[in-house]
Amino acid sequence: HAKYSKTVGSVNTIKSVKARGGAAAADSSVATTGSSNNNPLQAFLNTIINSRGHLAAAAAARCTSIFTMYPIDTLKTRMQMGNTFRESMQQGGIMKGVSGSLVGQVPYGVLTFGSYEVYKEMLLKKFPNVRPVFIYAMAAILGDVTGSGWVCPSEVIKQQMQAGMYPTTGDAIRSIWSKSGLGGFYQGYMGGLARDVPFRVAQLTSYEVAKKVFLNYRKRQDDGVKELSAVDSAMVGAVAGTFSAAITAPLDKIKTLLMTEGGKYGGSVMQCASSIVQSEGVGGLFAGVVPRVVYIAPSVTIFFVVYEQVQ
Repeated sequence: HAKYSKTVGSVNTIKSVKARGGAAAADSSVATTGSSNNNPLQAFLNTIINSRGHLAAAAAARCTSIFTMYPIDTLKTRMQMGNTFRESMQQGGIMKGVSGSLVGQVPYGVLTFGSYEVYKEMLLKKFPNVRPVFIYAMAAILGDVTGSGWVCPSEVIKQQMQAGMYPTTGDAIRSIWSKSGLGGFYQGYMGGLARDVPFRVAQLTSYEVAKKVFLNYRKRQDDGVKELSAVDSAMVGAVAGTFSAAITAPLDKIKTLLMTEGGKYGGSVMQCASSIVQSEGVGGLFAGVVPRVVYIAPSVTIFFVVYEQVQ
């Protein structure tokens, strides 16, 4: 999420608003690709090739959004680890790990988008009687799960650097590898999934509700309005993303702690949650919620403006 987050308007047109690990996007007018005769890999490649203009614009917008809002993401990570806002600011190195984040997040966007299209086509054929909106939601979740294998290492490196554990990306990679091997880059992986799947469900649901309310409001103003404009969709996506970020804040904190101090909790989501409640109370689960929520709406706005200019 990105979550990079994705909400689909119809089979042939995608108007999405994405928000994951602190990145958001509003995509428009992307024709679906793939053929009933293609195998999944070929369908994936066709999607990427035929959507290369959109993906290039989305990559530029995503990079700009991530880079601009990265200080807020760093503050969120540090506050989730027990620092106050002032302590987080005084720690310095507010942009530490940004290069690794960009390397991980941009290909992740391509992977999730391409796999989403493949899953959507497969599910629509397998379950023709299911309402498309549910198919789109399931395809988006499966796309996120597919991309999680790629993005997890960059998230681990990014968050450990934000926490001040390493001065450079190279030092982080060497140290994690020497201590834990390949598995070290996937510590907190289940915590990431435990956050992302509920976030996606909440975001897709709240987006549909907010879209319906806003569309009815627009129709009362103008009887000729049939669908939301791209700008309206971005606004609705920002609202849905902000709401979803708030209610999944505890899961985001658990994911952060598992990626930075996973050994203390045995890599267990439940053990981590229990430890937080015992030591900090229920309120401790919401540490960092303000920067997490504040991150979303500006990210969507930045992404939308840059995407439209590049596209």
